[in-house]
Amino acid sequence: MNLVEVPPDLRAREGSAFDVPLAVGRHDEVGLHMRSSLGDMQLALLGDTKPGEPLAAIIPLDDMAHDRLQAIERFIRSIHRQQLLDARLTAAQRRRLSQMLRCLDGREEQASHFEVATALFGRRLVSAVDWHDSAFRYQTHRLARDGFRMVERGYRQLLRARRRLS
Repeated sequence: MNLVEVPPDLRAREGSAFDVPLAVGRHDEVGLHMRSSLGDMQLALLGDTKPGEPLAAIIPLDDMAHDRLQAIERFIRSIHRQQLLDARLTAAQRRRLSQMLRCLDGREEQASHFEVATALFGRRLVSAVDWHDSAFRYQTHRLARDGFRMVERGYRQLLRARRRLS
């Protein structure tokens, strides 16, 4: 989330600043990069913006504007200790992503697809006798394939909000 100091003309007379607890950050040519300790969000204080000043969010008007707006709403709610669930992923998608990561970890450790499937689904369900035609074999292959795709270039899709087709 990109933040700047609120221009003097736009400052409200009262209550214009949120108390945003920030973790230690690092400076670069863009500004100060920090994490909010509340919403676990990455923040960039652009230019000479300083923590503790009244802040304004900058939202580029591009194809990610809607997603950024939702992130700002989650951030503001976290400041007020309100919960707003991140609706970009369903519970099933989160579960599958977890399985993809576990599958990739297993493959990186030189585990076979059978060993990975056994770790993911349990020894009771995964049978060595039926492995060649097992649905778990095909599912494990798909998890590995999709996990590799995600690592290569697809991870940014996780940032995009799910949209209803109208």
